[in-house]
Amino acid sequence: MNDKNRVLEMYHVGKTIENDNQKTTILRDISLHLEKGTITAIVGKSGCGKSTLLSIASGIDAPTNGTVKLLGKDFYKLARTEQERFRNQNVGLLFQNYHLIPEFTCEENIRMPLCFSERKTNEKRLDAWIKLVGLEGKRQLFPNQMSGGEQQRTAILRAVVNNPEMIFADEPTGALDSKTGENIIQFLINYVHKFQKTILLATHDMDIALQCDKIIEMKDGRIVK
Repeated sequence: MNDKNRVLEMYHVGKTIENDNQKTTILRDISLHLEKGTITAIVGKSGCGKSTLLSIASGIDAPTNGTVKLLGKDFYKLARTEQERFRNQNVGLLFQNYHLIPEFTCEENIRMPLCFSERKTNEKRLDAWIKLVGLEGKRQLFPNQMSGGEQQRTAILRAVVNNPEMIFADEPTGALDSKTGENIIQFLINYVHKFQKTILLATHDMDIALQCDKIIEMKDGRIVK
């Protein structure tokens, strides 16, 4: 595929942390690329580096070494304000622990990225998505009034509401029952293919991974397959 279709490129990325003069290497020489209109799963045992890879790829955590390009931009060479603006306009984040704002209702949490965006909201599409994931009657509830699954679905819609080019998701169906989880994965797959977006997700569930366009297997901080 033409390089112009690549939305994420990582070259020889490594991550090492130091605690009490003890260095620990989390990622080792990671190189990969993701293409527009695809959904890719990262699989591997806990501690293999999946979440760290997502954090670096999404612009949250800088690598110790290597290059990360998002939509052709060398992200970690941008000034901090440019990074924040770029992330808001182009990146959707779905965290494992949701990170909803407790003082905001379900709908306010979903709409939060729009407060900092220059894009117009497609209200009909947003209403359809809220109904599709089963949150129609939950719009005015606060996070502490919602189940874990409802909070996770709120976080999923927050990740896509700004129509970002890329979405990074850490265990997006971890708190959901199998039927709801399947509906969410189908929602994300349809979103990617219909709107030509790109998703990189980490999962322990091979049934989910096998529905993706590509699978990356990690072990001990390396891509092994």
